[in-house]
Amino acid sequence: MKRILIFLLLSALFSLGSSAQKMIGFGGELSVLSFKPNLRMWFSKTTGFEIFGGIASELDDIDPNDVEAGFKFLHAIQYNRTDRTYIGLIGKWKWVNVYDSDKTSNLPVPGVIIGKEWYSKRINRKGFAIELGYQFDTKEYDVFDPNHIKTGKERFEEFPLILNFRYSFYSKK
Repeated sequence: MKRILIFLLLSALFSLGSSAQKMIGFGGELSVLSFKPNLRMWFSKTTGFEIFGGIASELDDIDPNDVEAGFKFLHAIQYNRTDRTYIGLIGKWKWVNVYDSDKTSNLPVPGVIIGKEWYSKRINRKGFAIELGYQFDTKEYDVFDPNHIKTGKERFEEFPLILNFRYSFYSKK
């Protein structure tokens, strides 16, 4: 009798994890100043992770010559079968072309987001999401003249608003 009880308890515990929606999706994300392909994995109904990388531009110079890569940790605060509302933490690294194309610098950029994702589960699994958030980082650069004498400082500030539109193709794990 004890063996049957232990077996039923263990099978109930393991079946809880298997009924969760485990999905993996490939897609693209269009932001205010960047475009990034990404990979998003939902390990359960409430926990997800995303990695991304792509091209970006600066607010002062709308030329997509910067590169950024990073990750998002996501936690769903509301889940339905066709949509999910989530909050998340962002960590990205941005390589910035400072003044000329031969001078670059890099900086880490942390942030927070809240997002809403809708699913279409008809023939192909597709997802559309909107994310809003805040990111912050600044970096000061020394400015030199042609004789390599320091003439002053310039400051780069990351655009603080996050407004992302994403589209993904999902498959179940």
